[in-house]
Amino acid sequence: MSPEAHVAAPTQDSPTPTGLRGRKKAKTRLAIQDAALELFADHGFEATTVDEIADLAEVSKGTFFRYFGTKGEVIFRPDEFSEEEEALRRALVARPDSEEDLVAVQRAIQEEWVPALDPRRVERQTRAAASSPLLRGLSVDLGARWQEIISTALAERRGLDTADQRCRLLASLVFVAMSNAVNRWVQAGGRGDLIADLDRAFAELVEACGEVVAGAETTTRG
Repeated sequence: MSPEAHVAAPTQDSPTPTGLRGRKKAKTRLAIQDAALELFADHGFEATTVDEIADLAEVSKGTFFRYFGTKGEVIFRPDEFSEEEEALRRALVARPDSEEDLVAVQRAIQEEWVPALDPRRVERQTRAAASSPLLRGLSVDLGARWQEIISTALAERRGLDTADQRCRLLASLVFVAMSNAVNRWVQAGGRGDLIADLDRAFAELVEACGEVVAGAETTTRG
C-alpha cells in the first residue's frame, strides 16, 4: 500500500445483532465510535483523550474500555471485522469456477463489503488515519490482514493448500485499487458516489490487467 493510502479496509459496521442486549451493545459501540471520530476531526487523534470520548458518548470510562482496549482501536480494532471477513471469504470461495479471479473478488466484495459501507464514517476514518502516525500503522496492519484473507480465499477457490504468489499479488492489487478509490473520494471532499468509485476502480484494474496480458501475448508472438 502506498504511503498516501490510509483506508481501513474493509470499513463497515458489525452485523446487526439480535436481541435487546445485543442491540444496546451495538448502539453503545457506535456512540463511542462516532464521538471519537468527531473529536478526532476537531482536535486530532493525539490530542483527544479517552475521558473526552467517553463524556461525548455519555458513557463511563470503564464502559469505554469494555468495548475498546485502546483509543486507536475505536477506528481499527484487531477483531472488529472477523465475522465480515469470514463472510467475505465464504462469498469469494463460493463464486462460480467460470469467473476469473479478479471478477470473483469484485463480485464477492460487492455482495459482502460494499452494502454495509457507511460513506461518512469511511471519510472520517480515512482522514483520521492520514493525520496520525499511530493510526497509519494500524491501518497498514489491518490492510495486510485483509489482503491475507483475500489471498487465502483465492487459494481455497483454486484448490491450493496455501496462497501462492499469484493469490497474494491479486489480493494486493485489489487492495491498492480500493484504497486509491477511497482516497480519491475523500480528497474530493467526500462528494460523489463512493460505491460507484469503487466499482470504477475494479473496472480499471480488470482493464489494466487485460492490457498487460494482451501486451505480453503480443510480445511473445512477435
